[in-house]
Amino acid sequence: MIKIAVCDDEPAMREKLKQMISQFLSRRDETCSVTCYAGGVPLLLSSLKFDLIFLDIRMPGEDGMTLARRLRQKGFGGELIFVSVFPEYMPDAFEVEALDYLCKPIDRCRLEAALKRGLKRLKNRTEQGLFIQTVNWCRTVKFQDIYYCEVINRKIYIHTRSGIMDYYGKMKELELQAGSRLFKCHRSYLINLDYLSEYRGGTAVLENGEQIPVAKSCRQLLMERLMEEMAGEE
Repeated sequence: MIKIAVCDDEPAMREKLKQMISQFLSRRDETCSVTCYAGGVPLLLSSLKFDLIFLDIRMPGEDGMTLARRLRQKGFGGELIFVSVFPEYMPDAFEVEALDYLCKPIDRCRLEAALKRGLKRLKNRTEQGLFIQTVNWCRTVKFQDIYYCEVINRKIYIHTRSGIMDYYGKMKELELQAGSRLFKCHRSYLINLDYLSEYRGGTAVLENGEQIPVAKSCRQLLMERLMEEMAGEE
């Protein structure tokens, strides 16, 4: 699923963008969730696990360009698309590695062209995976094939759709490489939320039937992630 955020202080523009994005992706048989924000503060307070964020420039409080810099500082590695009536800010978009800069009123063809480029980048990123190297072998495991990872003592076990592989390594290094693709629900576990089927009583139940413990310190963040996705699908 492609996770998208739209941040604009105009309700009509938020709804229009959400509708145009959803219609385009639906025609391409792409599932998506689109979550809307009226300002930068709630977006910054979210878990930021979005693939693509649309940002207005002029908003109450922080402007979109400052917000984009803060998003990058917080570790957002997805795609940014600015939407504004002010073309003079376009050169600044390169500073935050924006995918595109769309001027209002939104031209459907320009929007769809930007989304096509975004999908291509996301596909290339999705096809990447964990690169694992030991003394005797190395291998890449695609994220889409991973259910979860766990560490027991000094050994890491990667549970995939085709089986389990293990090697000696550090969880911290695995976290850094996985980035936002896997969710750390416990000091010993990283899970792929694409395969989460249920969460109950401090336990994450995956599609393969595995039950993974969720630490108390991670439960609120997990609930926020799930609520964001549910809101985006409405």
